[in-house]
Amino acid sequence: MVTRGEGTIDTAALHTLTHRLGEGASRYAPAAHDEIDGLPDRNPGEALGKCERIPVGPRAIILDCGTSRVPGFTHVLWISGSAEVMLGSNTMDNFGLIIGRVVGVEAYSWEDSERLNVRAPGLGWENLLRDAQDALAGYLAAA
Repeated sequence: MVTRGEGTIDTAALHTLTHRLGEGASRYAPAAHDEIDGLPDRNPGEALGKCERIPVGPRAIILDCGTSRVPGFTHVLWISGSAEVMLGSNTMDNFGLIIGRVVGVEAYSWEDSERLNVRAPGLGWENLLRDAQDALAGYLAAA
């Protein structure tokens, strides 16, 4: 039983779970239809290796862009775990709308606090990442 601030871990259960996950891992691998032209599977931070300049300020909040695995969405934006602390809760409440202003973005949906799924079928990941970073920077400059 785990309570706030303390807990015990059943290592036998974790060992069994790890073993079973390893056996069934192929069931959770991306399907061939997940491969979308121009949107290869990405490694977090891969975009930084292709940047002429490393993003700073508001542009550093949106870390990377990859292929969304959520049905109906084409991209996923990885957002810094510190975004709410840096931007404030009001800006985070409007974050999806800010990204929705990017030309080509049709819809968005939060997967968790660090993943924003976006439907933008006409945009490559580099363009969406750059335009989303610019949209956030522009929003903050105007505020």
